[in-house]
Amino acid sequence: MAVNRYIAVQREAVEEIVGNRLLQTTDFELGDQLGEFLSGRELDLAKIAPRLMAQRGASNAGLIITCAGAKTPAFVVFDLEESHLFGDSQAKVDAVQCFQRVLRFSVKYWDQRVLNPTELIYPAYSKAVIFPFPISQKTGFRISVDLNPYAGRLQKRGQSERYLLVYKSGREENQGPAETPSFTVFRKFIEDLAKIELGVHVAIPEGATIASFQNVSIGSPPGRLDIHQGYDLWMRALTSEQRRFVESGLATPMRIEGPAGTGKTLCLALKAVHGLRTSEGVDVENSSLFVTHSEASRRSIVSVLQSMDADNFLTALSPRRVLKVATLQGLCAEILRRELSDTELLDPDAYDAKQIQLLYVEDAFHRAKDELGTYQKFLSSSFLSFLSSEDEWPIIQMLQHEIGVVIKGRANEQFDAYKRVPALKSGLPLVNDGDKSFVWRVYELYREQLISGAQFDTDDVMLSALGQLATPIWRRRRSREGYDCIYIDETHLFNMNELSIFHHLTKREDRFQIAFAVDRSQAIGDRGWAGDFDWETLVPQESQRLDHSKMKVSSVFRCSSDIVNLAFSVTSSGANLFTNFEDPLALANSNQSFEEERICEPPAFVVFENDEALVDGSYERAERMSREMASSRGDVAIVAFTEELFRALIAKAELANKPVEVLKERGNVEVVRRAKQSGRFVLSMPDYVGGLEFDGVVLVGVDQGRVPPSGGISHESRAFMNFTAHNRLYVAITRARYRVLVTGVRARGPSSILNTAFSSHAIQLRE
Repeated sequence: MAVNRYIAVQREAVEEIVGNRLLQTTDFELGDQLGEFLSGRELDLAKIAPRLMAQRGASNAGLIITCAGAKTPAFVVFDLEESHLFGDSQAKVDAVQCFQRVLRFSVKYWDQRVLNPTELIYPAYSKAVIFPFPISQKTGFRISVDLNPYAGRLQKRGQSERYLLVYKSGREENQGPAETPSFTVFRKFIEDLAKIELGVHVAIPEGATIASFQNVSIGSPPGRLDIHQGYDLWMRALTSEQRRFVESGLATPMRIEGPAGTGKTLCLALKAVHGLRTSEGVDVENSSLFVTHSEASRRSIVSVLQSMDADNFLTALSPRRVLKVATLQGLCAEILRRELSDTELLDPDAYDAKQIQLLYVEDAFHRAKDELGTYQKFLSSSFLSFLSSEDEWPIIQMLQHEIGVVIKGRANEQFDAYKRVPALKSGLPLVNDGDKSFVWRVYELYREQLISGAQFDTDDVMLSALGQLATPIWRRRRSREGYDCIYIDETHLFNMNELSIFHHLTKREDRFQIAFAVDRSQAIGDRGWAGDFDWETLVPQESQRLDHSKMKVSSVFRCSSDIVNLAFSVTSSGANLFTNFEDPLALANSNQSFEEERICEPPAFVVFENDEALVDGSYERAERMSREMASSRGDVAIVAFTEELFRALIAKAELANKPVEVLKERGNVEVVRRAKQSGRFVLSMPDYVGGLEFDGVVLVGVDQGRVPPSGGISHESRAFMNFTAHNRLYVAITRARYRVLVTGVRARGPSSILNTAFSSHAIQLRE
């Protein structure tokens, strides 16, 4: 097999390659073939796709990739000897990334389009430098390009400025743009090019190898796939990793992890449908359960499953194969249906119930403070200082977590047990039993409100249902009324009480067929987890010797590379502060086609003089964003980071008749659908936009004193508020496919959470 000293790609062939979504990453089979080829591995001779063709010149030194019918004499030439860009030592996933980034730069350079911050041109030297990897992966690796190689000789032939030469790669800058590359291999390419005919298919000499390029239509524009499409269409659009997860059997628990936008929910839904279809094919029973966090998410999943032709499973026409979609609270209420009615719940929707619970805790705290003199002499000095000097709102939020996660979850509502439970690491600064006595008093006053209203909160429902499931009656009925397979979406939003339910719901006690999706960095606040607690809680201790499989999704399908960088800057700035704040973007790449990249723009921070100007300006910028991307208003979300700004934006919309749909519950796709149909912006807050996606987002009020709130005085409350602020900002940023605009007030300045992003140029300050 001939060893390639160069690879040259013609202009039209460049556009074919960068426009094919399936060639952007090795997660797809075609992208993997491209990576194999670039990395120098031997491949079987494959049939070349209709538009792409490969020719080997007379010198046999390299490969020239052209496009059928194309005559443009412009090429990107990779000098493989000098650049060492591809080869056995270069991982194929990196090879594809570098190849694609160079080709995309080439098109933008030829068309004189705006470049990314990671693409730098030095006009005085006629050179360019490309940084191909996100800052979350490799910093400093660069690719050097000569924009007019061999200029003197080619100018005499009238061929100047036709070619781009990739002549160097690595982390060393050396002489920078002043460096003079070697043209030895490039001259071979020029000699070979003179002896071939462009746009004509020429057979590849025997012994030469080339990967097969194909264009595969999946029924929708690249990257803009409608989630409401058929099962078969989706299966054709999956990456190799996703397909492996979907098609693998569910004999033991399976976990799919990945950052926002990687299709975890989609994979979970497809896996449920695939399992039922497989059971139907072999005519065996399959009773499956799909669990969501909120009622809005449940409706969204039902809609997606109906689009996947799963109606026959959802409607239970065949009782032998049924897919039930439910919220966990609704499921537990059903288990307790003889003892609990809907009117006894704080709210039928789990998320709204949490908000009502917060109001009850606030009232209980105010009443407990009136009794503070009784407890004062028993309190530690640090906790007393915390109560007296801290703003109320962070205290109330932390008390809500303490009651739900620790008192009810870990201590089973027993004071002696509560005293023995260690404090949450991102929770209240509890030092001694006196501190816990005061918190217990808040809990008692909170519980009195539930009793007087004949109501039960979410944790009551979960723990009561858990008690019902741990009885001889359920153990006897389990094999008949339990579920063969359980699928849990957004597991990161459930606390330990809620996670403890699932392993009781399977038909068998020795086999836990549970698949669940996790992105811990999307969890709003501390869930009380420790280490790998999500797995350990889903399966009982005596069964933890069983294997379970864990799959991490490595490609971000939704976000542009610039948005990935910004999201990484946010997560990395909080990664060392908190026990469970993982870096979800360590393996993240953007998987957008070049056409999508054309409408992308680097994230920017825009300042306004005051809050009134901030509200007006945010609407104006959203209008401009929609217009510049040629997107409908419904594809742009305006996300307010405080309740005050949220109310101000709503008031402005009502006063000035602004076109908005207000989203007030997490994952409500009905609001988003209405917004798109009526041409209205989606106005919301970070807590509600999880699980949704937009072309662009405008984040309002991400400035000092608001993100995180300035109320945090104690170390503990600052840690808690910082934790939730990082969560919320990460969630909001990763809703966007193409553009993120962050706004704030000039006097406040940008939030400190964005300091890392500014220093790494992941976000720009714009007037």
